[in-house]
Amino acid sequence: MKRTLMISALLLIALAGAAQAAHASHGDVGIGFQLGEPTGITAKFWLDRTSAIDATVGWNLISDRFTLQAGYLYHFPLDVPTGALAAYVGVGGLLGGGSYRPDHPHYPDEAYILLAGRIPLGLEYIYSPVSFYAELDPLITLLPAVGLGFGGGIGFRFYF
Repeated sequence: MKRTLMISALLLIALAGAAQAAHASHGDVGIGFQLGEPTGITAKFWLDRTSAIDATVGWNLISDRFTLQAGYLYHFPLDVPTGALAAYVGVGGLLGGGSYRPDHPHYPDEAYILLAGRIPLGLEYIYSPVSFYAELDPLITLLPAVGLGFGGGIGFRFYF
């Protein structure tokens, strides 16, 4: 796990250097990678200056399950000397699936579907054509049982 985090950190540092060399303005579509819950491929489509749709497909490393999440995000631009910085909040959903661990006391080896609502809270910095973000997602699970949880992560996207 430490090795994965170290490699990811070095990758983000290298991308930050590459981003400083870029001079083109960012487009409306961004595709990249997220490290967290879930870890996987992420995409973002800007609807206007403050609104966007995002989606992530990946693997939840803690719960060992497939996850697809999507949501609407509203951004609050912040003044910075270089690039663009925005805090954001949103609403969306999460669909996942997997199987309980063999040592689970009540459901050994049973498959399940996870359905949850999510409220993404984050901060994104865009230095064209790359963006970096950190996000925390409070979750309200509906299936397989009603409950509360968290997701989120750090990531980057290339815009075109």
